[in-house]
Amino acid sequence: MTQPEQFPEVSAIADAVCSGNATPELMKKLEQLLQGNVEAQQFYYDYINVHARLSATPKQGTSLVYRRITEELVLKPDEPLPEAQSNIVLEHQQPKESDSNKNNSHISPKNILIWLLVLIAFVATLFWSFAQRPSPLFVADIIDGKVTLVGQGHIQDNALLAGVYRIDQQATVKLLDGDILHLGPNSLIKIFNNRELRLRTGILKLEATTNENTLIHTPVGMLHSNGSELTVDLRYPAPRVTGGKNTVLIPARWRPNHFWSFNTNSDRVIDSSGNADGVMGAGAIRAQGLVGQGAIKFDHSANARIGLGNGGGMARGTGSFAASDGVTIEALVRPQLSDTSNEVQQLFRKDSNGGRLQLSLRREAGKAELNFGVFILGHGYELLTLPLDGRDGRISSAELTDGGYHHIAATYNAETGEKAIYINGQKQVFYQYPAGSKMLSGGPGSAMIGNTPREKFWHKEAFFGVIDEVAFYDFALTGYMLNLHINNIKQGFNYYGLATNTPANNISLPERPRINLAPSNIYELSPTTGLPQRLITD
Repeated sequence: MTQPEQFPEVSAIADAVCSGNATPELMKKLEQLLQGNVEAQQFYYDYINVHARLSATPKQGTSLVYRRITEELVLKPDEPLPEAQSNIVLEHQQPKESDSNKNNSHISPKNILIWLLVLIAFVATLFWSFAQRPSPLFVADIIDGKVTLVGQGHIQDNALLAGVYRIDQQATVKLLDGDILHLGPNSLIKIFNNRELRLRTGILKLEATTNENTLIHTPVGMLHSNGSELTVDLRYPAPRVTGGKNTVLIPARWRPNHFWSFNTNSDRVIDSSGNADGVMGAGAIRAQGLVGQGAIKFDHSANARIGLGNGGGMARGTGSFAASDGVTIEALVRPQLSDTSNEVQQLFRKDSNGGRLQLSLRREAGKAELNFGVFILGHGYELLTLPLDGRDGRISSAELTDGGYHHIAATYNAETGEKAIYINGQKQVFYQYPAGSKMLSGGPGSAMIGNTPREKFWHKEAFFGVIDEVAFYDFALTGYMLNLHINNIKQGFNYYGLATNTPANNISLPERPRINLAPSNIYELSPTTGLPQRLITD
């Protein structure tokens, strides 16, 4: 399939743009077709750039054969005429006779010259008219500073076509719609159209002069201005963003591999973000949840469990439970602890050949603890233990089992090497591995909520209490995002700020979230996910 066949609507509107017949309605339609569609954008930019070059006067000695841009375009050097045709010879011709006039006549060389001069003047007038007419092909203007073309694009009298440009010194560029870009030295940008661009390096401050939305792509996500100013600074290892009144962030990586809200009434526990729907044992029954209408109550028996399968893993490091860059397990829990000594209560466990993952409570010799186990390459499987003793700012077992819900999250970040346990958004304990230490999980072993996948231990490791809103990620959530999830819960939403009374949100999470950034706050974004990881206060 050719590109015109693939993008027929874009091709038709591009024809109208090039001929100067594009209406505001067509331009609005074009914006909708191009936004977020990289292939369609590239087709349109190629089309427009070719047309722009055709609009310029060809160099002497070059001829153009133009059979519609979408079909064929040939540029070739002029061929010299054969010697016999190098001089024009006008022969006398016998005119046709008519009833009223049978006199002989001929076209003189003087008349030919006059007609040629008229034709040249007419063509020149057409070129002059085209040059004077505002061109719909340009998307921005250079107000001041030095801008250099480094990729596809074109600069004509400070007007810019879609393309890639380097900012040699501080510059100001005005988009066709009116928003103004203040760009720092050595910045590199790609302008897609009059409302969409990508900042590759450097710093950009958007000055909003309209109520329209300008979309800014970055290496770690997208920003929507929604008619407000914002600043993007890529000069730091972790990108920084200063939000405006209506700034919205869409990070590059945010979606959990699996999310079980427990809000549906199906006989299965629906996974709203993957394909690991759960099967409940007889000791796991539906109950009222903190978020939405559903949660699962575990009765501490051998049948208290939710089997999740293996996520399609066939070998170590494969399947949807596989993680190498990091992991997060988060859940809302209302636990109970029995008086049985040496008792384990599994919140989540995934078994594999050497890639085990688990988050569990344990009571031993009158003491309680929370354990997070991960297999780290070069270190093996190790537990991070949080004593529930109430000392040094740690939560106590009495506080954790006070009858209310608590948010528990366990994270490992391979980039930094930090392994941590959070309760109610507060980091309770952590361990530092060498930065860059990869982890291993996934594979053929089964995963389970509320018990161990090992059948012979079902009666020894069953959870006691209620679990709501469980999520599994193959990257480490930041402390900022964990607290954002908790704030969303307090307002009656799920972790991601979505209404829990909407069936669609309980069946499938959206592909893109919308994180509203507070005005004038400086956010440091994770260089791997684009999620906010802290506020810059200095």
